Amino acid sequence: MRSNASLAWLRTGPVLVCAVALWLVGGASARAQEAAAEQQRLYEQMLRQPTNSEATYAFVKLATERGDYEAAIGALERLLFYDPKLYAVKYELGTLYFRLGSYALAKRYFLDALATPEVDAATKAQIEADLASTEKQSQPSRFSGFAQTGLRYQTNASFTPSSGTVRFNGLDFGLPPANGGKGDANWFGLVGLSHDYDLDGQNGTVLESRFLGYLTEQFRLHNLDVGLFDASVGPRFSFLSEWLPGMTIKPYVVGGSAWVDGARYLSSGGAGLSLGIPTSWGTILEPSFEWRHANYVTGNPSLAEFNSGDWYTLALASTFPVAEHVNLDLRGYFRRGEAAANFQAFDQWVLEAALSYEFASPIPVVAQNWTISPFARAIRTTFDAPNPSVDPFVRDASNEWLAGVTLETPISATFGITTTIQYDRTYSTLPNYRQNNLSILSGPTARF
Repeated sequence: MRSNASLAWLRTGPVLVCAVALWLVGGASARAQEAAAEQQRLYEQMLRQPTNSEATYAFVKLATERGDYEAAIGALERLLFYDPKLYAVKYELGTLYFRLGSYALAKRYFLDALATPEVDAATKAQIEADLASTEKQSQPSRFSGFAQTGLRYQTNASFTPSSGTVRFNGLDFGLPPANGGKGDANWFGLVGLSHDYDLDGQNGTVLESRFLGYLTEQFRLHNLDVGLFDASVGPRFSFLSEWLPGMTIKPYVVGGSAWVDGARYLSSGGAGLSLGIPTSWGTILEPSFEWRHANYVTGNPSLAEFNSGDWYTLALASTFPVAEHVNLDLRGYFRRGEAAANFQAFDQWVLEAALSYEFASPIPVVAQNWTISPFARAIRTTFDAPNPSVDPFVRDASNEWLAGVTLETPISATFGITTTIQYDRTYSTLPNYRQNNLSILSGPTARF
């Protein structure tokens, strides 16, 4: 039987996420009106001074940020009419047509840019990479992915409480020195695969399949070797396009499993629904709802923090252009977890943010831009009732804070090195779950 908290959330949760989505869209309307007025001013200036490249570039930049690709294309084509040798303009036209899904025109402009004698080596390499992406997107069946392997070191790989104590039946016990926090290194492998297939029909339906897999092998603490995978599949198609052009909806099924020390620890399966809503800031707003049934296999169910049950997750995500080459990625979600025991039923709030800055490689022979991304995550988890086996009077409530930075250093269009430094700390009402950990990982990454 669901708790009263769960029933209340199921009634109000979807309304809350819809309200937040409408607030984000509406909150940007004033800025959108100002940008529209500025775009109109620049357009009038272009009409008066058709050869003024500075005014044209300013108009194109603003129109592109607003998602008005057709207006940006028209301005660039007028500029190209007066000077057909501008390879940068041809490249930008190819990029804009690519964003519109007009891959034949994008390919034509990319080839024209490559054929221009004045094109420099760095731009040529970037155009060739974009041309390959254009040819891939022109196919009805599109496969892409990434893979990374490398080494990771953690100061608290054993996830031992930082206080050195654990609570059992309301009493605190000190951990023996042999059971204290232990650092360890491990090998890891990470792979993500995507496949899109255009289905027959006039509404542009695409069958999207996604897979994520992760595997580790510890150097010393082999009982903490981890393996997991997660996969989803579902069609994405136009939704309410007469009300909001470009809006899509995707129903999907999802499932996954995880192993620890070679034994199954968790398996889950369910279904979800996500929307893609075009925004005035030029990206997509993605609200979603997902249900999963989670099945845990634990050695001592009464002492485990989580156990088998149903998860209901409401999420909202988008990317916000902050400046040229700077993007802010935001994602938040609320998860309600149901379990047979009320002390293992929980509410969880998560907020994630990453600021990505793309810059030219300091190595002259490397044409690809590098990216540095500081990120942070906050997680608030509260359980419905105290666990009598741990403390009959104090329920588990924790705040986890995580921060770090990722540096992506591509060497070619398909190969690079990714390094991440991350620190996380968990504060809890119970000493069992208070911990901190510093981790550093690095290794080669391939994209295809």
